[in-house]
Amino acid sequence: MRIFSRKRRPILSVIICIHDMNREAPRTILSACCPYQKDVSPEDYEVIVVDNGSTSPFSLGDEVNFSPIPRIVSMPNPQPSPVFALNWAAMHLARGTHVLFAIDGARIFSDQLIANMLKAHAACADAFVYTLGCHLGSDVQMVSTIQGYNQEVEDKLIADSGWPARSAGLYNISVFAGSSSGGFWRPIQESNAFSMPRRLLDGLGGYHTGFTSPGGGLANLEIFARYVQRPNAKNICLLSDMTFHQVHGGIATSGKVQYPTFAEEYLSIFGREYVRPSFDTIYLGPLRAEAAKFAKIGLCES
Repeated sequence: MRIFSRKRRPILSVIICIHDMNREAPRTILSACCPYQKDVSPEDYEVIVVDNGSTSPFSLGDEVNFSPIPRIVSMPNPQPSPVFALNWAAMHLARGTHVLFAIDGARIFSDQLIANMLKAHAACADAFVYTLGCHLGSDVQMVSTIQGYNQEVEDKLIADSGWPARSAGLYNISVFAGSSSGGFWRPIQESNAFSMPRRLLDGLGGYHTGFTSPGGGLANLEIFARYVQRPNAKNICLLSDMTFHQVHGGIATSGKVQYPTFAEEYLSIFGREYVRPSFDTIYLGPLRAEAAKFAKIGLCES
């Protein structure tokens, strides 16, 4: 039986939502914990993995040596949309003074993401801190999966990159996700690892529970826009840390459901169409060598 330390309250609660991700979730969880995460103390954060109704309840096993020890919890009343599981975990499980949401448990974290999240919050008390998203493979997965990209191809790609021993390898085998395609220098549409102080979360709220469709539809875009466009917003973008999406037959990235369906749900909730957010941001560096190719994107475009 694992005993979870209650010695002191963590600064950051990392909440990761999974559903039928026996292949992908172990990589994501590894990437969220030490020793993969660098320049951070395991005592400064906790990792909560919410299993949102997987066909077989997810178990990481007892042989892993991660720190902090991930807390794997099954959602009591799972819904097709992950927003309920994420909100439940934030309200009832998270102990941190700050909360990080990762709506898609198939997204591997870069190896300094936690450390730089904490640095950003230490520098600015009211900050909303976010990362950009990438897809593994040579193209966004809505396109690459049609051309033969699949889990087997991806497994070989990851192994050949040297990951996880060579954490920078994922940057070389990835492209920006569509929602981050404008690069660092233009407003993006969503982040798959973002964090905020608990008091800010309590004030602006979690995920909107009107998004009931499988996968959550545009819920991640809505919460991102709500936070980055709040009055007197202080937004911080991590300049070198990202998430890397593994192919897993997800609702959006597999193309199973097209954007018009998501847009219709958004319209039914708010009575207006979704609009890409416009906002200002501060960047937290340094720009590491592995991220340089991404930093060039959008620099010369008008």
